[in-house]
Amino acid sequence: MTKYLIVITMLLVTGCTSVATANRPNDYYRPSSSDTDSEPLFGSTGGSLADSDIERILNYRLKLPKQNRIAILRLSSQSYWRNYSNDFTQLNESISQNFIGQLRESSRVYDASFLPSMLVPEQRTVPYLREAAARYQADLLLAYRSNCRTFEKYKFIDPNETKAYCSVEVVLLDVRSGIVPFTVVSSNEFSARKELGDKNFSETIKKAEMAAVAKSLNDSAYQLNLFLANTGTL
Repeated sequence: MTKYLIVITMLLVTGCTSVATANRPNDYYRPSSSDTDSEPLFGSTGGSLADSDIERILNYRLKLPKQNRIAILRLSSQSYWRNYSNDFTQLNESISQNFIGQLRESSRVYDASFLPSMLVPEQRTVPYLREAAARYQADLLLAYRSNCRTFEKYKFIDPNETKAYCSVEVVLLDVRSGIVPFTVVSSNEFSARKELGDKNFSETIKKAEMAAVAKSLNDSAYQLNLFLANTGTL
């Protein structure tokens, strides 16, 4: 399984760039700010928030347990390539395992696993997703989606070569409070050339895209681990 990722990674030509949330400085909070308020930050009515509620949300100081369970939810749709061949199935599984393994390297994470599909609500709004994660006893919900675009210009230069841009957007939800304390967008630009083993050029493109997504996911997990390391403890 590992050999496939090694081969595909060789197709990448540029490094990964990321823009991630920074931890709030300690002097941001006012002395009167309370992190033990039992009143919920977000009401259940779904109406507009009052100014006082917004003030409480902005002054909320995030603290997490020493160790946390992260429930993972992929928001982008699964393409048919997942079941295209055994190689692609192994690639998808390898990408997921490497991403989870990177998250579990954090001393603040005792478990990282996908939110069971049976619990994923049809309405993927924050309140419903928060409830689903709570049922799974997850402290944090990590939702992500990937997006890739191919530059058509390069097909005219060489029909067997492509250049594309892939990005992964990650959002972290604190299940207890409903706060979104962390986001990261990680991007890769890559090029690929059709190999003899590829049945068609679409397969070449998809393999390169998967490699770019895998790299972006791992970088996002690294950025999240840095954030968790600097987050207060309950």
